[in-house]
Formats: sequence, C-alpha cells, structure tokens
Amino acid sequence: MDAPAKTPDTKREQIFQAAVAEFHENGFSAASMDRISARAGASKRTVYKHFESKEKLFQELIRRHWAKFAKGLAVTYAPGRSIRDQLADLGHAEGRLLTSPEVMATTRMVMSEMLQRPELVEENEEKTDFKEPVVTLLTRAAEDGQLQLDDPRDVAEEFIALLKGKAFWPVVFLGAPVVSVDEMAKIVDNSVDMIMSRYGAEGVRPLA
Repeated sequence: MDAPAKTPDTKREQIFQAAVAEFHENGFSAASMDRISARAGASKRTVYKHFESKEKLFQELIRRHWAKFAKGLAVTYAPGRSIRDQLADLGHAEGRLLTSPEVMATTRMVMSEMLQRPELVEENEEKTDFKEPVVTLLTRAAEDGQLQLDDPRDVAEEFIALLKGKAFWPVVFLGAPVVSVDEMAKIVDNSVDMIMSRYGAEGVRPLA
C-alpha cells in the first residue's frame, strides 16, 4: 500500500523543523537553503513555495518561539481567588519555559541573531510585548481590593523582571547554566513575596 501523501501543512512543518535544526547548528548567516531542503527531503522549489526566503523562515521561528512565552503569561483573573496564588501560577508557567534547556538554547540563538540583525525582527516587534494580560490581572486584583498600586504596568514589568533576573538574562547573555526546577520554584516564591510585600492590600500582605 502506498504511503499517504503529505499535506501542504505537513510539508511546511517539515521544512520549518529542518530550518530550526539548521539555524541551531550553523546560525542564521551560515544557514543554507540547500541544506534545509535536504534535511526536509524537499526540493528547493517546494521550500521556496512555503517560505520565500531564509529570513522568512527565521521570522517564523521568532514568532513561534515568542508565542510560547506569550502563552505562559496569558492569564485571566479569577475573582475570589488569592492573587498570591494566581501570581504563583503565572510564575510557575513561565518557569517551565525558563528551566527547559531546549527553550533556552533557542532563546539564546534567537536573541543573538536579533541583536546582530534587527531587520529580522521588524515584523515581530509588536508581537513580543506579552505584559498586557499580566497588567489586566493586576488591575482586576487592585479593583477587588487585593492589591494597592498606582501603575499596574510598572508592577507587571517588575514582576516579570524578578522572574527573569536570575533565570533568563544570565542564561541568554552570560552563558550561565539553565536554572533547575527547584531553583526556579524559589525564584517564583521570592518574586511573589516581594510583589505582595510591596503592593498587597492590608490584610493580604505577608506577615513580616
């Protein structure tokens, strides 16, 4: 029996995954569309039918990669539930990405190429700000009397910065090892404690 024909979406995904492997192995500049087509088992004509250039392939990688982080921060406020618990859940969701060697290796590669070639990210600039759901979460918590804050956006940025201070930037730019799951759990707990100590409403703040 003949093998089922590959659908266009399946072939497109094969090409994309081949490009990811090529970018990881050789970087953007040295990546070759010839090798990508060979890895994907597709003709160059087929590759260009799905992705018109190497730049478009890399931009697709950027889009998908940042979407993983966006999903981790895509929270919805739950009325009646402790904001401490909701912030902890958000932190642990983000932490699952920050403790993944595969995710962080891709992050390091993407950030390096973005810094060298800003033109690669022009189409993605508006897609890399994931704070809005967190801002809404904090705003709703303040409206419910769980937090006392003047600028939810500043607090959202502060919380995300606390999570990434040890688990993201040193790994991406200084070559530090990916943090362990246990270490990430401590980072999340400390970050939540700091936010609640500063902005928790009376009766909600942790005891000193």
